Amino acid sequence: MDNYGFVREKLDIKILILFILKRLPGPVSQTMLTELTLIDNATNYFDYIECLADLEKTGHVLLSGDRYSITPLGIRNGTEMEDHVPYTVKLRALAGIERASKILERESLIRTSSEERPEGGFTVRLSISDPMGELLHVDILAAGQEQARDMELRFRRDAESLYLRIAALLTEDPEGK
Repeated sequence: MDNYGFVREKLDIKILILFILKRLPGPVSQTMLTELTLIDNATNYFDYIECLADLEKTGHVLLSGDRYSITPLGIRNGTEMEDHVPYTVKLRALAGIERASKILERESLIRTSSEERPEGGFTVRLSISDPMGELLHVDILAAGQEQARDMELRFRRDAESLYLRIAALLTEDPEGK
């Protein structure tokens, strides 16, 4: 069965990757980049992975840790070629970029880390910010590494709600006055 779509050639895949990375607010995981790129029925996953590796080798894309970002070379060359991305593919890509941008912006405002304490246990650091600055910063003791990891995951998943609950607890009058 033939795949219907516009992004068939490796050059087209590379241009689409650069188009997407240029519009994201920051570095992105391979999983998210894959979801954003494989929006056209003709794009093959294995070709996509090969193209991403080629872009990294040629200095158009930078892999730092587990996150990809576009380099100045990628911006320059991608901008020159992005007119080759079909209109319908651009529309789908832009819709995905908008959703991904909201996720990335939220992730950038929530920080978690943990470190083992010499006297035992782990110090878990949790913070949430908004564009104006830090809203909440908490260091809390966890009994072990698994508990520390669970605290970090739960905070990342529900930081806004936890912040509101803590603020409510701190502003509530316990005597009902």
